[in-house]
Amino acid sequence: MIETSKINTKKIKATLISFIFLTALVFFLGSASGTATENASECHNSDLMAQVFDAAEANLGSIRPENTLIITDIGSPADSYVFLDSFYSEFYGRDLQYTKNLLVVQNTRNSPLWFAFFNKCSGKCTFIEVSYENESNISYQVTENIRFSKLSKTLESRATWTEKVNETVFDGREFAILTIANAWDTGNLDYELMQCLELHNHFCPGVSSGFVLAHWMEENYPLEEGVSYTVFGCPNWCKEDVFVKRWDATPGKGGIWVSSLTANETEALGGSPAGIFVVTDKNAGTMKAVVIGFDFDIVNAECGVKTDDPAWVSKYLANLWLMDKDNWNTEGLVSVISVVDIDADTLTEMKQANTNPYEVLGLLNKTVI
Repeated sequence: MIETSKINTKKIKATLISFIFLTALVFFLGSASGTATENASECHNSDLMAQVFDAAEANLGSIRPENTLIITDIGSPADSYVFLDSFYSEFYGRDLQYTKNLLVVQNTRNSPLWFAFFNKCSGKCTFIEVSYENESNISYQVTENIRFSKLSKTLESRATWTEKVNETVFDGREFAILTIANAWDTGNLDYELMQCLELHNHFCPGVSSGFVLAHWMEENYPLEEGVSYTVFGCPNWCKEDVFVKRWDATPGKGGIWVSSLTANETEALGGSPAGIFVVTDKNAGTMKAVVIGFDFDIVNAECGVKTDDPAWVSKYLANLWLMDKDNWNTEGLVSVISVVDIDADTLTEMKQANTNPYEVLGLLNKTVI
């Protein structure tokens, strides 16, 4: 009996050792397989980004810090984040700088992944879209000269580019790419404004006006410690995206409220209301509703726009004028409609649904529609 027990014990030990060994082997092989798959995926991503940069260089020449701007929506389209590491590897491998050579614009999850490489020396831009759902590859590419001075020079050149816009030569991103690239080419595109363009994903006078208004507020009601803004974008236009980016005035945190005005209400407020900025100063224990106007008629009169200019011409000229800080103090551009001392209850009332904040402040009669 004793000998039999010893034999059974040895068999059990041997079986247990074999089981442990096999388990460890399976785990090792599985881990090795997973690592191999992961490495293959990283290599594949790297190859695709290398193809994108190579394609751009084949059309534009060497990509260098002094001559290149890259605009892309990488990271926004679904699963495009997997290319981020390999994209930045290519980007920094050419000594490019994040704050000077790149603008990553926000986009929707169902948008294509695209890249626009602009060469300021030639004025040429290579637009590239990639497909990565089934088989990763460059699905579309085109190179166009988008230098504004060249495209806007004659009626014929304007008509030619307008036709390409209508044909969506850059897959519908013609205006965004042209305005951002040419503004960057001037050397006067403020990086803080570029950050706002990343959120808004194109460059228009609506964003430019918001940038001017933001600076006006900060100059006249400085954002010191204990001071905060609550924005009532009424009427709302593209300017609100500047406040979201610059002041972290997000709807989810109650920093911004937007609504529209009727034509009669706009007229009753002087014709060019831009919104209400509630300045809360915890240190002083005060709350002021600063009502501001912004006059686009002045912009259009000063920037050189003609009535028959295509939209891409008139909007870019307005952008150029608004980018110049020397123009920000032009009389009448920004105006103060009213400054009203309020309390927390008034602010709460201004936020209620079906409430016109101007009526709460006593600046509009409820009979005005």
